[in-house]
Amino acid sequence: MLKDVTSVRVVAYFPCQLSTETGATRDVPTGWNLTDGLDDLALQPYGQRLLDELLGSMPRPTTEISGGQEILRIAEEEIDPSLVPTTASGAWQVLSARVSLWNVDCGLLCVTYQLPDGIVSGAGDVVDEVAPPVQRMVPAVTRLLRAILPAPAGADEVFVLWANTTFAVRVDPDCDPARRRAIAEAFTPDGVDCTPDGARGGVLRVGSHTTAVVNDFGSRPALLLARLTGVHHVCWAAALRYDAVLSAELSQIDPGRADLSMSALEDQAKRILRGYHRIRLFRLGYSSVEAHLDAAGGTVWNALEQQWKFRLVLTTLDERLDFVRTLHQQLVGRLQDRRSRLLNELVLGFTFLNIFAIVLAALTFVALPSLDVGLLASVVGLVMLLVNLSAYLAFRRQINDPGRIPRASARP
Repeated sequence: MLKDVTSVRVVAYFPCQLSTETGATRDVPTGWNLTDGLDDLALQPYGQRLLDELLGSMPRPTTEISGGQEILRIAEEEIDPSLVPTTASGAWQVLSARVSLWNVDCGLLCVTYQLPDGIVSGAGDVVDEVAPPVQRMVPAVTRLLRAILPAPAGADEVFVLWANTTFAVRVDPDCDPARRRAIAEAFTPDGVDCTPDGARGGVLRVGSHTTAVVNDFGSRPALLLARLTGVHHVCWAAALRYDAVLSAELSQIDPGRADLSMSALEDQAKRILRGYHRIRLFRLGYSSVEAHLDAAGGTVWNALEQQWKFRLVLTTLDERLDFVRTLHQQLVGRLQDRRSRLLNELVLGFTFLNIFAIVLAALTFVALPSLDVGLLASVVGLVMLLVNLSAYLAFRRQINDPGRIPRASARP
């Protein structure tokens, strides 16, 4: 079956988490370029004004650096050997490399390799031969990205989340459609066909761990699959990053704590509000992409979303976000109730003290100078103090525990 294959390329994807400061920086490093991300999204042919408005909310790259093998070099060092592997079939050749920073606090390194010709003529499985070297690249890629994307002091370090691949397979022009589909299935045995109409002999498949396109390397189906696969990798990375942020906030919320501090809750409320703003922007932006893709892009987009079960990830993210907000609001409400009871106690206490002061003043300054009357005034004042104190304590118990059941009636 693979005898019809004339050449194979593989695109290796390395999505990474960026610190918030790195993702939000306005400065363009030397050698980097600003980008509108149109090459990554297969949008319908809108006018530029509408595109500008749409791109402001969609997940897309904003800054990139691209080139050849030199992108994989750190300063004057030699390229890490794991990034230019040699397998049983021969040495891999780096055709292009691109690092892009996205507006969802994540980045993506894409490296396109030309695989040796002997890889399809050997007895082994191509995917099994390619996957391990790509996975072994992760430590070197992490070191590379930390060197070119240094995190500010105190911020989370840049780290690679996973490695994944897309195979681009060129076949003999005389290869019939059935054999093309069989070849694509060999590269994605657990995948589904997502070939859009008008692919002109091309076959696109999306699997759980890899994607494949059987067509000319520069054809639109090949570019479409490679680019939209990259977008989904970044969206997956962003969803997991935001989910981790919410999990960290949940770990700091303990409903059983008796030492709740309003200042601590206010600080947490600010973090939750910032997180809510970023997560909702991401969710709304992601949801708007599908509506503006062309027909071919929509077909590939839906296949990636369904095969990778990304909707379940988004549902979990939404539920966790609602849970964090609801739990925090309940804690704030509980603390406010406690402070309201304390305020009621203070008001009640000052009220009774004022009553006592008025009575005592009236008895003390009455125009009767006899000792008996003065003694009587002191006794009456003391009695009034005890009465006020008893009434205050009774009201205080009622305010703090209005539903308290009297002890005598609580017995069976």
